Amino acid sequence: MKKILFLLMVTFIATSSLKSQTFEIGGIYHGFKLIEKKFVKEVNSDCYVFIHTGCGAKLLKIASNDENKTFAIGFKTDPESDAGYPHIMEHSVLNGSKKFPVKSPFDVLVKGSLNTFINAFTGADRTVYPVASMNTKDYFNLMDVYLDAVFHPLLYNDDRILKQEGWNYNLPSKDDPIKINGIVYNEMKGAFSSPERELYFQIQKILFPETIYRFSSGGYPPSIPEITQEKFINYHKKYYHPSNSHIVIYGNANLEDELKFINDNYLVNYTASDFKVDIPIQKPFSQMKEAEGFYSVAEGTDTEEQSYLSLNFITGLSKDSKLSLALDIIADVMVNQETAPIRKAFEESNIGKDVYAASTGYNQIMFNIVVQNAKKSDKDAFKKIVL
Repeated sequence: MKKILFLLMVTFIATSSLKSQTFEIGGIYHGFKLIEKKFVKEVNSDCYVFIHTGCGAKLLKIASNDENKTFAIGFKTDPESDAGYPHIMEHSVLNGSKKFPVKSPFDVLVKGSLNTFINAFTGADRTVYPVASMNTKDYFNLMDVYLDAVFHPLLYNDDRILKQEGWNYNLPSKDDPIKINGIVYNEMKGAFSSPERELYFQIQKILFPETIYRFSSGGYPPSIPEITQEKFINYHKKYYHPSNSHIVIYGNANLEDELKFINDNYLVNYTASDFKVDIPIQKPFSQMKEAEGFYSVAEGTDTEEQSYLSLNFITGLSKDSKLSLALDIIADVMVNQETAPIRKAFEESNIGKDVYAASTGYNQIMFNIVVQNAKKSDKDAFKKIVL
């Protein structure tokens, strides 16, 4: 009985500490103006949307009673080219900062903090840095490390970071040919050794010729050496400004403490930037486009049944959740399941060794149907079956 009462008391204290905080629409709290608040049943929490009055940073608080406190800051990052600026920047900002000038704070945190999650992600149009911890002190420390990393990285004064994380010239001995090396460069060489990666790289260039999605945010190996230290610093100044950031905080930490910490230690030092990242909508084509590309295989490989055939569509906006769900259902029912009619039609026609369909949500939804290990001569039959 004592155990039950103890658990009830802890729950009551945790709940009441959140409810005791009062935030009103239009109120300004440590530099953040509250512009919207409502209860969202899908996450069973009160949600608060703020904008920083000084620098324009956006912040969402999901005031859950969850002990697993989470912080994430994300930036809209236009790749601008195939050089991989967003990906290399993600690696580089985690190589030491003004307040934490160690070689790799990320590795230190992985081994020495109480984090329940820590990572960083580069997407086609955004870069996100999430951390989580159930310990309040550790949570604020993780937040501090990540905020200092993204806003005050050492890469401005240490060009070795770009050379290490991005690319450099390597000469093992005077008799060897000069080679290009680098963590991201080697990672992307491995990634693009996959035919599927090369296929989607070419698909996006054709489907999105007028938007940022025509570029590889991760970096296309032949283009990575285009990055210079000056261009790299300018990219950080342009995209890693608070005005271009979105902050999400989740869990039962004190919201006023979180707002005060973020403002007083970081955002108070910034004013708003006029730079805006706009992602245009790709306009429909007047007619279907067809293209042919190539990928590398080992010398002597029989390429008779090594072609990839794909039909690809831009179908609508990703914020249309009903359309997105419908496309996922269509992909499974029509293509991916063992008894799916399109799959069975390919099997009966002896076209390829496998087929799959998938939808990808950028700001517009891309829908793909791909047949693997087919003959090049199967192209017209493939198209006829699908359409």
